[in-house]
Amino acid sequence: MSLIDTTHFGLHPRHITLSAQSGKEVVVQIGLSHLVGAIFRHTPPTPSEMEHAIEVVEDALMASRLRHADRGELLTSDAILRGLPGLNAEGASLTRDDVEALFQRLASASLGHPGVMGEIPADGETAAALLILRECMQHLGYVSVRLQSS
Repeated sequence: MSLIDTTHFGLHPRHITLSAQSGKEVVVQIGLSHLVGAIFRHTPPTPSEMEHAIEVVEDALMASRLRHADRGELLTSDAILRGLPGLNAEGASLTRDDVEALFQRLASASLGHPGVMGEIPADGETAAALLILRECMQHLGYVSVRLQSS
């Protein structure tokens, strides 16, 4: 299945949904609860926890059978993502590079530099949401994410 243009991105405890404008929906069997508590046992997560979480998310994305392609924008109304800097007001958006920069701040914090987190909430759910969002954008080819009302 190919998802193009805008796709609604839904974060759930046990899965994520990617719902295309055409009405087609893909359920990816990875969710916040797979990472929070099960893998992320520290705040911020340790480097080994981050690596393990990336592997788990990548495996779930591969199992979804979605391949990397030029895709448009992800739309989300998930409250957890509203906590990300730059994505805290309706209509706000982040590019893939913006999301990568936020992820790199989380990665630096995991290496012992917690001051780089800045305004990124320092909790496991936000770390999991950011990691899942980043992996989806990187591996599936989405160019941006935009906050919409629920």
